[in-house]
Order: sequence, then structure tokens, then C-alpha cells
Amino acid sequence: MLDFLPTAPLKNLRKRAEIIQKIRRFFDSRGFVEVQTPVLSHDTVMDAFVEPITVYGLSGAADTVPFYLQTSPEFAMKRLIAAGMSAIYQITPAFRRGDRGSLHNIEFSMLEWYRAGDDYQQGRRFLGEFIQSLNENQQVEECSFGTIFEQYTGLNPYWCSVSALQNRAVQRSLSFPASYLSEKSPASRNDWIDLIFSEEVQPKIGRKTPMILYDYPVEQSQLAETRWEKEKASQRTWQVSERFELFIQGVELANGYHELRDPAVLRQRIQETAAIRRNRGLPELPAESRLLQAMESGLPPCCGCALGIDRLLMVLLNAETIDDVLAFPVERA
Repeated sequence: MLDFLPTAPLKNLRKRAEIIQKIRRFFDSRGFVEVQTPVLSHDTVMDAFVEPITVYGLSGAADTVPFYLQTSPEFAMKRLIAAGMSAIYQITPAFRRGDRGSLHNIEFSMLEWYRAGDDYQQGRRFLGEFIQSLNENQQVEECSFGTIFEQYTGLNPYWCSVSALQNRAVQRSLSFPASYLSEKSPASRNDWIDLIFSEEVQPKIGRKTPMILYDYPVEQSQLAETRWEKEKASQRTWQVSERFELFIQGVELANGYHELRDPAVLRQRIQETAAIRRNRGLPELPAESRLLQAMESGLPPCCGCALGIDRLLMVLLNAETIDDVLAFPVERA
């Protein structure tokens, strides 16, 4: 096997370069500044389900201070917004341990942007404008997470019980780990929602036109603002997270937030995530960060969004796997 060769056809690599140039023109024409932040950092986004790659020994073999290859440039970019930059974007390598498959490579390319002053609706609208800039004839739909989840499952994700979610998964013969039903550490409400959404809902959305989902269950968005909603008929109240995601052909391409600005709330959410990680036997991650310092100094109202460039290219080039748009995936790196 000639494993020195790229896995992507050369025509796809040329098209990749053209599309990335088009992305830069879009952001430059709207007054954004392209920035570059460290790929290797003391800080890392803490997530219950995303594993960073840890690096030791930067000052010598005896150095046990951990650095992390970034899963996202989010923390550093928000520090720039807190420092006074108003509209920034970045195209950068990102890394996630163990992520490998037809839609995943351990190293991938991420486009991320932030703009101070944008509210929740403006953030979603800007994402739609960006997608339309790549295909002028393409309309973009918006729908709330609750509406689409209930449409395909009959369950309201904001207030349905864990037992109702579990029964749905069992009745539909969805595949899930045995640990989900354990007495010691059973699956959380969020686990069941995520499972049912990924298996029953996600494959069906964004098939005709790109779709932006918004107003996620509050458990699903650590770094987003939340708000209370109320149903007039029943007087029932619930919290939603001001998070939005883009789906095309059943594939999740982008994840955006009306950004959380309260450092006390973020500290609490980090502690909750750390507890989940401990219960799952996952490695400890830093509970403090320079982002928290930046938020304490004052993070202005803003929206941010991260988009997977490789997945976007898959959609635009009708590629079957991520390897078809990468020069050298991890096996040939």
C-alpha cells in the first residue's frame, strides 16, 4: 500500500483551499479580524464527553505540568473579546482524543468566531448568512429543539421524566451501554435525551434545507446563557439554554452560544461537570482557567459559534467520509 499518498483526491484538496479562501473573504468583508491563539495551552474546555490530548515534559522529562492540545480555541478567543476585540474569527487545528470514524479524525480543522454585541437572534442569523454565502440559493430553516424532538418522539425534552425517556429508548430498541441501567451510576436525563436525539431525530433533520436548532435543554450547554420559559395554559415553567446548532443532511456542523458571562455560574457548571467525569472514571481537568479571570474582569455580551470545516467540506463536495477531504488523516499522519 502506498501510504505516503493523501486519502483525499487532489481535486478535493484544491477545492478545500478555494472554500477556505471564500470563508476568509466572508469574514473579512464583515469587519472580522482573523486571530491565532495557542493550540497548546494550560487551559482546556471541560466537557463530560470530550477528551483532550494531554502533553507533558515540555521543559524536560521530569516536567509533570500538563498542557493540553485544544479541543476548541473557545477559551482563548473569549479572552480576546474580554480584552477589547469586537469581532474575531479563527481557522485552526483542534484535537479530540479517541474521535475517529467516518465523521471524525483526532486532528481536525475548526472555524470559530465571536462578535461582541450580538444577541441570541443575531448569532443565529449570522450563522444562516454564512451558510447562504457558500450557496446563494440555499435557504436555512430554524426550529426549536423542543419542537423537533417532540415531533419525532412524542416527548417534550424540557420536562419529560427520565423514566419516559428510558422507556422510549427501550421500546425503540435503541442501543445503549449496560451502565445506563445500573443502580450505582445510571444514565442521567441528559444522557437519555442525547441518545434519543442522536438515534431518532438527528438523522432526519436538515435533509431538504440546512436547519438551525435552538433553545436546547438546560443540561446540554455549559457555556451558554439560560432563560426561563412559561406555558400559559398549564403555567408550567422550564429553563432553556441559548444554544444553537446547524444540521445539514443529518450531520451536525456547527455549535453556537449566546455566551455565558457570569464566572460564578461557570464555576458551578465546571464543578458539576467534574463530578460527572469522576463518576465515569475520566481524568481530572483544570477547574480554574484564564477564561474565568477574563470573565471576572468583564466579558461583554456576545455570541460565538464553532464549525467543523472538514464536515462542511464533506457536505459541499458530497464526500462519503472525512478521509475524502483530508490530506493525511491520523493513520497517515
